[in-house]
Amino acid sequence: MPHLTVQYSQNLVHDFDMKEFCSVMSVAMQQTGVFPLAGIRVRAHPMPQYCVADGHSKNAFVDMVLRMGEGRSDATKSDVGAFLMARAEAVFAPLLADPYFALSLEIVTISKPFSWKTNSIHARINAPSVKGENS
Repeated sequence: MPHLTVQYSQNLVHDFDMKEFCSVMSVAMQQTGVFPLAGIRVRAHPMPQYCVADGHSKNAFVDMVLRMGEGRSDATKSDVGAFLMARAEAVFAPLLADPYFALSLEIVTISKPFSWKTNSIHARINAPSVKGENS
C-alpha cells in the first residue's frame, strides 16, 4: 500500500493524458516520504456510463480514492491528502476554470486483519543494488 485509484468520466479521454497523470501522482506519493516505494500503485479507469449533477454533457469528473495501510496519524493522512490534492488541482487547473468539472480525493484506511497481499517487488527494490539490477 498505498494504492491510488482514479475514476474519471469518459469525456476526458481525449482531453488529458491519464497515463501521465498517473505518473505525476506516483511521483507525488513518493515525495511525501510516507510510503514505501514498492507499495505505491496508481491506476486510472475511464467511466463510460455516468451522470454528473444536472446531466449537462460537458460535466466531467475525476474521483480519486487513496487506500493506505493503518498506523498513520490523522495529521499525516491530512498532510498527504492536501499534498496530493494540490498536485491534482495543478494538473486539472484548466478544467477547474470551467463550471463543468468536479475533482475529489478520499483517503481510506485499510484494516490489516482484512487485507491480504503477496508482493515480490519489495524484495527487489529493497535489495542491495548491483549495476542496474534493481531497474
